[in-house]
Amino acid sequence: MCLEKISYKTFVQTLLMILFQKNYQYGDKVNNRQQTFSMYMQKWLYDANSGYYRQNHVGIAGDFYTAINVSKFFGGAISRYILKMLESQHLSLPIYIVEIGGNNGNLISDIAEFMSAFNSEVFASSIFCTLEPIRCLATLQQQTFSHRITQRFQKELYVFESFRSLNAFTEHNIFFITNELFDSMPCDVVLQDSMLYYDNQGNFIWDRISPEVTDFQMKYHAKGVEISLEWERFIADICRNITQKWIFVTFDYGDFIARDMNLRIYHKHKVYNFYEELNKQSVPCFFGTSDITYDIDFSVLRAIFKHFGIKENFCLTQAKALIEECLILEVFEMFSPHFSSIALIKQKANLHGLIAPNAMGERFKALCVTNL
Repeated sequence: MCLEKISYKTFVQTLLMILFQKNYQYGDKVNNRQQTFSMYMQKWLYDANSGYYRQNHVGIAGDFYTAINVSKFFGGAISRYILKMLESQHLSLPIYIVEIGGNNGNLISDIAEFMSAFNSEVFASSIFCTLEPIRCLATLQQQTFSHRITQRFQKELYVFESFRSLNAFTEHNIFFITNELFDSMPCDVVLQDSMLYYDNQGNFIWDRISPEVTDFQMKYHAKGVEISLEWERFIADICRNITQKWIFVTFDYGDFIARDMNLRIYHKHKVYNFYEELNKQSVPCFFGTSDITYDIDFSVLRAIFKHFGIKENFCLTQAKALIEECLILEVFEMFSPHFSSIALIKQKANLHGLIAPNAMGERFKALCVTNL
């Protein structure tokens, strides 16, 4: 018998399957008592009573932080890109600036604050909004915006629960911005010819891949272990309900192609490998109390937008997007004379965190698409 050469990824996946099958029940068929892992993850993150995102865990004191927590110039760069789209007549006034999944409302507030400094006419013709179905977060976003913007500039924040309600409110151009949105959408876990499930006895089970996941894999050439059907539903929802001109920009942790297994858990800025915890049977200990996330396969995300006839403007590393498209260095230079010498050193360090290859600059990617 000859041994065929196998890739390291195949070797690791095979080894994991052996370990998992040793510790977990392996079903012959999917039954009604089993739920997909994506359903388990949905409850983990979004359950009405105990979901992780029903509370605010983001920031230095929380479980993880984002580009928004690193530097306000992230919002400044987005504001500058909106002006660029208006100057090039890709968008026109009045304009709705809508953040999706805005957590505590700091990003939309940063964008508004910089816009007021950049161009008073555009600021006056901008309507600032968030799309947020979680009521406690919607309230937090309005409180943040009121404190930072409304009290100073008499600008209100409008919060919508869905694309449909947003579309009913406006006929004007829309600029959508999201940060770490897609990696918060529940995913399924697929290894070789099996998929992960969870039963009502509290057991994780490997069983056959559902037809829906198989169809998704074939349709979008999805080759990763983490597969999120929610991406397609979300993008279909935008295309079905938003009929006016829009530009959509998203920043997220991931790569241009599928990476190896990378589902992970964050708790107080410590990272736990999901597959190691699964093998130790300790995943339920993190349920609802820690963040769970994965890398975005931007090749799949781009394929879904393309399938719905959406045009791509750019897909770049975060560093390139912020520097070349959003002109963040120019924005920084514009405001740097207003900082004290000590504050300037701190702001430069924060900016470095956004664009440096060994920080967020390379590991995060940016995608910009439009229906124009």
